[in-house]
Amino acid sequence: MSVELRTITALAGLKALAPQWDELVARSAGGASLFRSPVWLLPWWQAYQRVLAAELHVVAAFEGDRLVGLAPFYTRVGRRGPRLKLKEVRLLGDAGPRPPALDLLVEPGFEEDFGNQLAADLTATAAEWDVIDLQPLQEPSRVRAFMTNQLSTSGFTFESAEAGGARRLALTAPGMESGGVMGEETDPRIRHYAHEVQSLRKGLAALRRLSRLEWADREEASPLADQEASHFLEQITVELGTAGLARLTRVDDGDNEAIAAGLVIDDGDRAVILATAVDPERPGAAARLIEAETRAAVARGMVALDVVTGAYEVQLPELPSVRQRALRVRIYGASRSAALARTYGAVRRRVEAARDAPGAAAAGARAAWAKIRTAAETVVGFQRLHLYRGELWTRGITPAPGLTCSLFREADFDALGQAERDLLVESLDLDLEYARQKWQRADKVVLARLNEKPAGVTWCARNEVWVPELGRSLDLLTTEAYIHDVFVAPQARGRAVAPSMLEFLARELRASDVYRAWALIGGENVASVRAFEKAAYAAVADLIYQRERVGIGADKLTVRPPDPEALRLLGLGPGGEERVR
Repeated sequence: MSVELRTITALAGLKALAPQWDELVARSAGGASLFRSPVWLLPWWQAYQRVLAAELHVVAAFEGDRLVGLAPFYTRVGRRGPRLKLKEVRLLGDAGPRPPALDLLVEPGFEEDFGNQLAADLTATAAEWDVIDLQPLQEPSRVRAFMTNQLSTSGFTFESAEAGGARRLALTAPGMESGGVMGEETDPRIRHYAHEVQSLRKGLAALRRLSRLEWADREEASPLADQEASHFLEQITVELGTAGLARLTRVDDGDNEAIAAGLVIDDGDRAVILATAVDPERPGAAARLIEAETRAAVARGMVALDVVTGAYEVQLPELPSVRQRALRVRIYGASRSAALARTYGAVRRRVEAARDAPGAAAAGARAAWAKIRTAAETVVGFQRLHLYRGELWTRGITPAPGLTCSLFREADFDALGQAERDLLVESLDLDLEYARQKWQRADKVVLARLNEKPAGVTWCARNEVWVPELGRSLDLLTTEAYIHDVFVAPQARGRAVAPSMLEFLARELRASDVYRAWALIGGENVASVRAFEKAAYAAVADLIYQRERVGIGADKLTVRPPDPEALRLLGLGPGGEERVR
């Protein structure tokens, strides 16, 4: 049997294909899955297309007018390293919150024909791509095997590795009763959010907050917390939740504060815990969350529960389980960029393998990595900052034993003895010229002491303030403040010093009729992210500041999403973008 390939590059064309796409999902060789259907992938594309600067490149296979195969690709120019740009072919759905697996769709009986023709199409257009990077892929997949075998025969280079996946719990096995997952949920600390829009949004808010804390504990960015993920999850959760296919569950502590949360989506006869998040200080709550969802899935008649965990693995109920493997497959073209990308990847893997290894091999690998990173200082510099906003309600954060906070004025500093001033300057890495400038500007300063020794300092501006990271002043209202520096002494870290200072500062600002505070946090400053999240600040936008370094063009500031209050603060127009000469 022979099929005809058609490439779809417009969203309107893909939407028009949605009814046939749904039918193909229902009869596909890999088994029906909501995550490979237009219900999931069209909202994903609308959420991520802009930030990825991507273009649709969906390849559809038809036998006559019947859709029998679909490769939901998109293309983009990605960065694999300094000065190295790659033309990539990727799978819709591979960024942000990811399901257990994605893949090519094909009707049974068409795997070989579609796989071979897709490989021939990719070979014929090889000049248009440097790498095909597909993940997370279902394993096994016959159509993908035919495609990769054909491409291998044509001389393309392959790499494959594991890429996530899930643990699948069998919910119809003997011994369910003894496993403790039968019957109704009776624990009042377990809350479920379903069906109603406001209820679903409340559950999502808890999930996002905990996810930021959890990933910050690993010094990584949460895949659920950026603006694209937030918008996508809200849209898909509301749509599926009001249809009875999605729900959120949270576990509370004795003070009714969320310590674990999960998003669950029913996909046919299985339930999928797509995202989990746990307060890193209460890791045991994860097991309670999974147990509650296992019980709920059994009550809904599900035959299996797939668990896609968050930053850490969690303890699963004592039920029969199997690991659902997912793969990442990279196919390199014949271009010079593709060859450089392979070399770059090899060096990076050497560094990761040698990270904790002693000796010359590790030093050599790190030196190679440093050389690659140094080459990034070229024509354009990018800085990504997170803009946080806090409504100044105190959270009841209890300081660690021996920790105190107080306002600290210039007169207080000058009144200290020389030895105390030297200790404070050394402990808090204090620049005296900078500090006196800010005091003279009437900044509020909070000093934290742990067992009478300097532990941290926080600086807050009330008036117009110049932000050198953005090359502009902020337009603060009289009821607003800007927190521009938070520092915790190395010996005091891990004692919740920063959240305690922010809590104290919130009380002081409210007493001065200030009800909102802003803060800018660097993209890799996970300690500050964690502190502000604990103090109930929320990320409202990402600020991308592009600096031209060769004397031509103009600096550029972009705000995504274009939050109206953020734009007003930054003095930007409604488009959320401005060039500054």
